[in-house]
Amino acid sequence: MWRVAGALSIAYVVLSFAAVAFIATPEIGSTPKAIASGLMTSSMTKGFAGGYIEFIASLVLLAALLLFARLLRGATEMSAWLSSCLAAIAVTVTAVGIVAGGAAGGAALYDGHHGASVTTVATINDIRNFGFFLAVALDGVVALCIAGSVQVTRLLPRWVAYTGYVVGTVSVVSVVGARNGAHNFANLLFFVWLVAMAVSSMRQGRRAVAVAPRAAVANA
Repeated sequence: MWRVAGALSIAYVVLSFAAVAFIATPEIGSTPKAIASGLMTSSMTKGFAGGYIEFIASLVLLAALLLFARLLRGATEMSAWLSSCLAAIAVTVTAVGIVAGGAAGGAALYDGHHGASVTTVATINDIRNFGFFLAVALDGVVALCIAGSVQVTRLLPRWVAYTGYVVGTVSVVSVVGARNGAHNFANLLFFVWLVAMAVSSMRQGRRAVAVAPRAAVANA
């Protein structure tokens, strides 16, 4: 299952980057021309395709984080509590991504192609932008929960915990500097950390598979 969790995490990152190729999301404060180009005169089919890929990515991340919560639950009250926190934040970040991100983004695109004014489209799109800011902060809480779980259970290398604390803190704080694009840096940093942790998880799975036959022979 360590391999599955790692594979799902990598799949989430791949799908997220794939979605970006289809979606044009003007930032807060974009000019009316940029908003019209991204949400009013662009291809609605392409935009919805990207939104659907993003939706699938959110579900894949939810599956990955819930599995990590189970694998890292450990045998102490502290590890069990951290596991519960990770499961709860996994559901929360998925809800924020789908509702504030996917639904609001889809509404902005649809209304932009059906007669809504630039001001209205920009307002709806800003809900998506603020939802993304919060989602990045929630990703930071995910990293902090995993880091704490790894430190307590020691089921993954220590560097996962140490770097997780850094990535988590940067992601949470990035909301303050979102207007200057700090959230984009934090989001990319989280992706890099998640992939690195996923690779470590898959190695953990290989070690578990290698140890199992030896344990079976020893017990025979």
